[in-house]
Amino acid sequence: SSGINAEWPLRPGGALTPNTRLRSAKQILKSRIVGPESIAIDENGVLYTGLANGRIVSVTGKKIKEIGYTGDISCSNEEECGRPLGIRIHNGSLYVINAYKGILKVEKDGSAQELVVNMKDEAVRLNNLKTRFINDLDITSSGIVYFTDSSSQHSRQYNAYEFLESGPHGTLFSFDLTTREIKVLVSGLHFPNGVQLAPDESFVLVAETSRARIVRYYLRGDMAGQWDYFAINLPGFPDNIRPRESGGYWVGMAAIRRQPFSLIDALASYPQVRSTMTKLIPHFLIKSFVSKYGIIVALDEIGNVMDSLQDPGGQVIPSASEVSEHEGTLYIGSYYSNFIGKLKLRDEY
Repeated sequence: SSGINAEWPLRPGGALTPNTRLRSAKQILKSRIVGPESIAIDENGVLYTGLANGRIVSVTGKKIKEIGYTGDISCSNEEECGRPLGIRIHNGSLYVINAYKGILKVEKDGSAQELVVNMKDEAVRLNNLKTRFINDLDITSSGIVYFTDSSSQHSRQYNAYEFLESGPHGTLFSFDLTTREIKVLVSGLHFPNGVQLAPDESFVLVAETSRARIVRYYLRGDMAGQWDYFAINLPGFPDNIRPRESGGYWVGMAAIRRQPFSLIDALASYPQVRSTMTKLIPHFLIKSFVSKYGIIVALDEIGNVMDSLQDPGGQVIPSASEVSEHEGTLYIGSYYSNFIGKLKLRDEY
């Protein structure tokens, strides 16, 4: 079954044996940043990330430099300020998701920025659905951008409603940077989130967060234009997917699926109940249901879980929106923490 309410995945023995290895991480830039959800790293080891206040920054050692922003400088709420999420480097420039508007191109030195995909534009959107929660992206060597809209119903600041409702409200799009053609590739996804191309660009992976699984959409070969499940019954709710330097993928988990009871799992078969609850329960209360338990998972090239690093109780890493690997060091993002996690893999293996 590809459904969420399958056998409980976190159990002793094998790659998902509970452990405390994620507690070896250091918290860098502590209290100097908030909400570094996605992290891109260039060939010089400079980090780039977007923050909860709409700022896009570069990080060189301990120096933080503001290089862009997703919204109005004098903004007063998240929609006006924008919220930078997925971030990638392509041909020397940064491409950054603004959850409320589309995709920004930002120069790494902060000299310029432009909105290259404006999802507020009816002509761009295509499928007559409102795009309320644009989330992550990846870009092929030839300049095709694959990106997700997590919900046509709820914006990012109300993502807990979308998470609980878990309706088929999401879309995978492609956008050609040269021709500017946009396409809907898959609609009806459940909270589509992280996006990652295969190393040979033959398929693109998309995390379906609220279903604890990863979809694979084929770009080439006999299956081109079709999709299947790459990984199912994951131990947490997957957020961004990024490559492992040794092959395969790192998957950050926004939250763990709790045993013996996870509210999302328990309600998996009752969409009407979930939908009603989102109308009755305040957003902040739904968010409080999420356990603090850090977990990141390594998948091999065909979607098997190879390893997991965990922090029960979230003592150091309470949640992981993304894992970016650079020269054997993991940089761990979060949509709400006030630091970036840093873990040298040689301390682990």
